[in-house]
Amino acid sequence: MTKRAVSLAIALILPIILLCGCSSEQNKRLSPEEYRTAMESAWDKYINSMLDLIDLIPLELNEESVKTLQENAESAEPALKMREQSLKEFKEMLPPEKYAELHKKLISAEDAWEYKQLELYRKMFTVQSAAELTEISKIFEEHSAEISGTASDFGSGTTFPAIYLQIIKELTADNVGGKTLQ
Repeated sequence: MTKRAVSLAIALILPIILLCGCSSEQNKRLSPEEYRTAMESAWDKYINSMLDLIDLIPLELNEESVKTLQENAESAEPALKMREQSLKEFKEMLPPEKYAELHKKLISAEDAWEYKQLELYRKMFTVQSAAELTEISKIFEEHSAEISGTASDFGSGTTFPAIYLQIIKELTADNVGGKTLQ
């Protein structure tokens, strides 16, 4: 009976111990150097996805553009997935305490627009008419007009890219990584 009770206790407690161990490993704060490396890696994915998308999106808002977008839909998927992965990486980072408040702002800006933008890009590649494409374009224009007043200087403002630059500026000022702004 005692052997069975011990086995049962181990069977119940072992998963909890393992979960706690994994959880604490995942919630480990990054060192400033690890943080900068993680930030730059996620940023590279973010920017590369944008550059890839730019190549696939026509500049005109007409029926020919709708056809082009539909033809490019499959080619756009890797860029959209890379963008989504970069956003996930930013969210999963646990920055050093010194940069925690700025990182919270980064995630807040990400939640405020970046996921909506990703959704709009996905919709863009499935539009069926120039009117749908125009509607999506209007949302992008409205957002652009909204944020144009908030970023008066390079690396300031409340947008996701501006906050990223603020973090990199602080890391650089603290001589973390010994690199210049990217």
